[in-house]
Amino acid sequence: MSPARRSIKRRDWPRGLREPRPGYFAWEDDKGKIWPIGRVPLATAKAEAAAANLHIAGQAVTLVQRMADGAGGTVADLLGKMPSANKINTAKSLRSLDKQIQAALGTKHAGNLTVADCARLIESVADEGKARSAEALRSRLVAVCRRGMSLGWMDSNPAEATEKPRVTVKRGRLTLEAFRAIYRCAPDVAEWLQHAMMLALVSGQDRSTVAAMERSHVANGILTTWRTKTRDSNQPIAIPLALRMDVVDTSLAQLVSHRTGVVSRYLVHHVNPWGNAPAGSSVHPDRISHAFTEARRLAGIPDVGTDGKGAPTFHEIRSLSKRLYEAQGNVDTKALMGHATDRMGALYADPRGVEAILVRVG
Repeated sequence: MSPARRSIKRRDWPRGLREPRPGYFAWEDDKGKIWPIGRVPLATAKAEAAAANLHIAGQAVTLVQRMADGAGGTVADLLGKMPSANKINTAKSLRSLDKQIQAALGTKHAGNLTVADCARLIESVADEGKARSAEALRSRLVAVCRRGMSLGWMDSNPAEATEKPRVTVKRGRLTLEAFRAIYRCAPDVAEWLQHAMMLALVSGQDRSTVAAMERSHVANGILTTWRTKTRDSNQPIAIPLALRMDVVDTSLAQLVSHRTGVVSRYLVHHVNPWGNAPAGSSVHPDRISHAFTEARRLAGIPDVGTDGKGAPTFHEIRSLSKRLYEAQGNVDTKALMGHATDRMGALYADPRGVEAILVRVG
C-alpha cells in the first residue's frame, strides 16, 4: 500500500511538523517521538520544525568533517570494532548496552565525543530509576572509549570523567529464620521446592546451577557442578559430598541420595507433570523463583519490608549459605561459591543490616 499523499495545503511544511488539533502544532522526530510546539502561529511552528530538522542533520558526520578530523569513524563504527565476549550472557548484555549507545550517539564522530554526550546518556537511564543499568552503561562507554584511544580515533576517554551512578541496594537479605518459615510452607507450593532450597543452601549454588545438577555429576565422593557464568570457561566446581552445614544438620551426601520415587537424571525434578513438563523432567530456574515467591508469601513475609527493601528471592539463599558457612568456620566459601575475587565474596557475605556484626574473640 502506497503512503497517503501529502495535502497541497501542507506541501511546504518542514518534515515532521504536525497539527494534531487546529492551531496546535508539534514536531515528530525520526524515532516517532512527538515534541510539543504549542499553540503558535503557523510561521513560528514552521521555523521551529525547520530548526529541529537542521539540528538533527547537523549531528550526522559529513565527509568534510571526517577529512578534517583525520583517521577514525563514528561511535557506531567504534562499536563494531569492540571485541566479542566469550560468555553467552555477557555477550547478550553488551549487545543491549551497545544498542542504547548506538541509538543515542551512533552518528557522532568518535573523536568529537564529549563528557557531556556521555553524561546525558548515562543520566537519562539513571533518571528512569535504573541505577544498575546506568552503572553498566557507563562501564561500557568507558570500555568503548578506551578502545577508541587504542585505535587512535580518540585522544581521551570522556566517559571516565562522568560521575558514577549511585546504586542503592533494594533487595533484602534472607535470614535463617525466614528461610525456615518459607521451607515449612514449600510443600504447599511444589513437591520439589524444599529439596531445591536445601540443596541451594548446603551447596551454596544459584538457582540455575541447582536446576542443572544431575546424578551423573556425582562420582568418587564429589559433586562436580558448573555455574552458568563460568561453564563456558570450563571451570567446574568440585564439592565433596562430606560438606555439611551444621546449623541445619544436613550434608550434601544426604541431599544427593534423596529420592522421590520418580526416575530422573536430575537432583531437582518435577514429581508430577507440570504443564508441558512431564514427571522426572528438570525444573526451569524461573519456576524455582516463582515457587519460592509463593512459599514466601504463604509464610507471611511481605513483598516490601519495613525498611523499604524488597523481599528476598531464591538467589538470596546463596548469600545466606556463605554467611552461615563463614560463621561455621571450616569451609572455603570463596572456592565453594566460585568467586574469582575477594571483593565479590565480601559482597555476598554482607548481611545488609539483617544480622548483628559478630565480634570474634580468640
